[in-house]
Amino acid sequence: MIILVLTSLFIFLLHDLSFSQKNAPTDPMSVKSWTLSFTFGQGTHFWGNGAGFGPATKIAFETGVWQLGPGVLTLGGEFNMSYFWHKYYSDYKETWTNFMFGVRSAYHYGWKVKGLDTYAGVPLGMGFSLYNHADHQGYKGYNGVYPYFGIFFGASYYFNNVLGVNGEVGYNATYANLGLILKLR
Repeated sequence: MIILVLTSLFIFLLHDLSFSQKNAPTDPMSVKSWTLSFTFGQGTHFWGNGAGFGPATKIAFETGVWQLGPGVLTLGGEFNMSYFWHKYYSDYKETWTNFMFGVRSAYHYGWKVKGLDTYAGVPLGMGFSLYNHADHQGYKGYNGVYPYFGIFFGASYYFNNVLGVNGEVGYNATYANLGLILKLR
């Protein structure tokens, strides 16, 4: 269902918008700009033993609050969710479901290149982990609360004044992620 909604939103936004460079903003992030991004990637092991694979998703919102030299300082928030699993033997499996909520701040450098936005920042918040494991002894797991923090480096490329692609690397909810970004204002 969510894929259908996102696909419909994507098609709606592209209906009357051109992918040409002439419609892309020169500096996508400015004071009072609002952005909303939806990304997916490889999750980090904030809670657990570091074993297993974990996909993650991130929804982030930012607004430009202060002109700082050639760039803009932003404040916003993010919600992240990751799921990890690891199977040791045929009768032993561990799973972690992590939810992270936080504020984020980033410095977006103004390169004066149409459509390009590069930035670096930090998130800070709280994480919640639901841990479960099934083994032959019957112990089922626990829940945990932990501080959520990190660092990220990212880039966005806008096709027009509204829609772009976004990617981040670093150590926060994901090691790396890719997705869509919308400029709301």
